[in-house]
Amino acid sequence: MDITTSLYTGKLVRLTRIELEKDPETLAEWSQEASLMRMLDQTPARPLAPEQIKKQLEKVEKEMDEKHEMFYFHIRPLDDERLVGWGKIYWILWPSQIANIELAIGPSEQNKGYGSDAFRLFLRLAFDELNLNRLTAPLPEYNIRGIDFVKKFGFSEEVRRREVILRDGRRWDSLLLGLLRSEWSVNHE
Repeated sequence: MDITTSLYTGKLVRLTRIELEKDPETLAEWSQEASLMRMLDQTPARPLAPEQIKKQLEKVEKEMDEKHEMFYFHIRPLDDERLVGWGKIYWILWPSQIANIELAIGPSEQNKGYGSDAFRLFLRLAFDELNLNRLTAPLPEYNIRGIDFVKKFGFSEEVRRREVILRDGRRWDSLLLGLLRSEWSVNHE
């Protein structure tokens, strides 16, 4: 990587800090979309008020400042300030150089290339700047789109925890997909 290459700016999007005064409104709207929320979390989906989201974001900022085990960013297009998604590298274990990764693009902002552009930025940040050796993407078996998405970047299924999620009267597997720095470097070059 060229040292002058921006870590936070891609071809379509940029990674930005949390805007506590305006982002909670958008995130609260997204929490109304149960289909999005169910893809991200195994806990029951529920709509949240902007004030609840703001408290969650304040907690995220505090955790980043105090623990240094997470890098959380909001995703915005290059040409305006609207929030189109968020992502994080979290549960960082510095001695082992490992972490988890998660990314979400708002329902009305999907299929515009924002997710792929942002994910490339997160991978570059993880491997080139944070010097991590491995990333894990935890996903429920029913999130076919998410699984296909991370596989496009070289992630492969490593762990399948059978029937750990109960949704809609059915038991689903929980998957852990992994990517090593050496695998990313080969595909990235």
